[in-house]
Amino acid sequence: MMKDKDRKSEKREATKTDDCIFSTENVNMGRQPEIDYYKTLLIIIMVIEHIYDNYSRDSLAFWIENIAFLTGASGFMILMGIGMRYSRHQELSYFISRGILLLTKAQIVNLLRYALPNIIAWRTTGNKLFISRALVFFQPDILTFASFTFFFFRILKKNKLSDTNILILGIIMNNVGFLLFKIINPPNSFLLKQMLGFFILTYTETYFPFFSYFMFVAFGYWIGGIYQKISNKDKFYNLILVFFTPIVIIYYYLRINYSFLTLPDIDSDEVYCLLPGPDGIAECMNTLIFFGIYYKINKIFGGKTPYLVKDTSINLNKYYMIHYILELQLTTFLRATKGDAFPSKTKYPTLLGLMFFVITRIIIDINDRYMHITITNLKKSTKIILFPLIWITSIISLIYIYPKVETYTTFFNNYLYGV
Repeated sequence: MMKDKDRKSEKREATKTDDCIFSTENVNMGRQPEIDYYKTLLIIIMVIEHIYDNYSRDSLAFWIENIAFLTGASGFMILMGIGMRYSRHQELSYFISRGILLLTKAQIVNLLRYALPNIIAWRTTGNKLFISRALVFFQPDILTFASFTFFFFRILKKNKLSDTNILILGIIMNNVGFLLFKIINPPNSFLLKQMLGFFILTYTETYFPFFSYFMFVAFGYWIGGIYQKISNKDKFYNLILVFFTPIVIIYYYLRINYSFLTLPDIDSDEVYCLLPGPDGIAECMNTLIFFGIYYKINKIFGGKTPYLVKDTSINLNKYYMIHYILELQLTTFLRATKGDAFPSKTKYPTLLGLMFFVITRIIIDINDRYMHITITNLKKSTKIILFPLIWITSIISLIYIYPKVETYTTFFNNYLYGV
């Protein structure tokens, strides 16, 4: 018996030599600095991109939007998959409770950034465009997508699907979502069309249809399992950078300059919402390239992750919720007081975006130090009262808003901003 144990021990040690990239066991656990760096980059770009979406269309807008396209929602979802793989919580009940929490958070954000300010603006100005924009609160937010993912993972884990099979399923769903978008004739009712848009792309408010985007969480979950077994990151990232970088550069060069028969144009709204087939694969490669770049940068600075980077990464959901509520409430106020022409007059939008990032940071710090208000840590008895109240408020808002809408607003018609 002792000899058998010695052989197993020697075998494990052999997998951890400098000549091997992977171990047979999980050896790369805990926080990963390059992922913290990348997540922080995504958060900063997200805040600035939302400023460009709502406040300005200057000459930098094209570049900001394309950077956001390459590092945006799909990157967040890949990180989400990796986080799920690394999480200590793998019990089935956790997936349900986490899904309910995220779904409720999404609806709180939607009510505060869309329904409430636009109803107030409509009642104040009498401009019916605001009541149209208020309806946007009924949409598949990225947090809504995340909640669906946790519910779906609960089913997948209960049926004991392997990481690889989950990834294959995600790829199939992505292609099915693209095919259904092409062939399905959506219902005439905007409300029904919007409900369908939670799952496949329809011309409503459907940034993150579940079928199209689940592939990225599945990829993150799959690569997270591989990531845990990396014993030599230097060799791993050298291979990633050497092989994936030219492939991605050549792919996007061809994609930008030549038409692909079945794929929408690279700069279209449809591509952002669908990321079909090869576009999705390129996005996955692109994320790994960014991991490699940040790993190299982190090594230059001694391998220690700055506190601000780590803390920003940890507070992703807080940054998303707080900055977006602030930005859109201010946007609605300015449109109600200055009219729809104001975004083109906004100066220095990048600095404005960084200002919102800093303000959000200050709010998070004040809350963490003094107030300690978090939806996640509310008492169970409070959640039992609060969560149903949020959904009752949402239903009442929908009943109140929907009959009053004459023109439906979505990102496909630029929310009727005309700019």
